[in-house]
Amino acid sequence: MRRARPVILTAAAAILAFIPLTHSVFWGALAYVLIGGVGVGTLLTLLTLLFLPALYALWFRVAREPGRAGVASAADAMPAQAAP
Repeated sequence: MRRARPVILTAAAAILAFIPLTHSVFWGALAYVLIGGVGVGTLLTLLTLLFLPALYALWFRVAREPGRAGVASAADAMPAQAAP
């Protein structure tokens, strides 16, 4: 969800920005194509953000740690440094 929100908001801003161009005789057809392209691209991106982590977890049999309900923080993701 943390990665999906900026994708959705950016796509929504782009789609809303193209709406006034749809009334133009010259740019109208291009605006419809851009709205459709941004919409389909966003759906594919969201599908990738949801599908690939789930596929990775299934493929490598990654299980959630008991007692942890959420995304690991950046400090948890960094490897521990070995003592010299």
